[in-house]
Amino acid sequence: MKPNACLALAALALAAAAEPVRATPGDEVEVTAGVVTGLSCALAAREKGDLKLLTACPPVEATKGLVVFDVAEKRIYGISTRKVRRSELESAFGGGSIDFTGVEATTDPKTLVSTVDVKDYSIAKRPKPGAFKGCL
Repeated sequence: MKPNACLALAALALAAAAEPVRATPGDEVEVTAGVVTGLSCALAAREKGDLKLLTACPPVEATKGLVVFDVAEKRIYGISTRKVRRSELESAFGGGSIDFTGVEATTDPKTLVSTVDVKDYSIAKRPKPGAFKGCL
């Protein structure tokens, strides 16, 4: 195989890996340490591949809608309010995370953001400023 052909195949493989996985309603979803962030920040992070955009999301974006970004799958999930309250998600915005299992209810074909009906979850709230107690 020619070197240029190898590079082209590698580029195709990387592009396919960067594309978010498409799921269908009814699929089981399990997310560990999903980042709670604003929708526009999650879309930008997925598009640019820059995960710093998730935790650097301005608080005004939280008022427009909260989502969960699964770093491992590069998927964005909206959480239905049937089981998880918005105030609980807000407590993890800007540095906290959520672990959850559930069933995919719908997917927006334009943004590929899936809404999940959560069965079980646990939330790690964002740390308070100055809460770091590690070694220096």
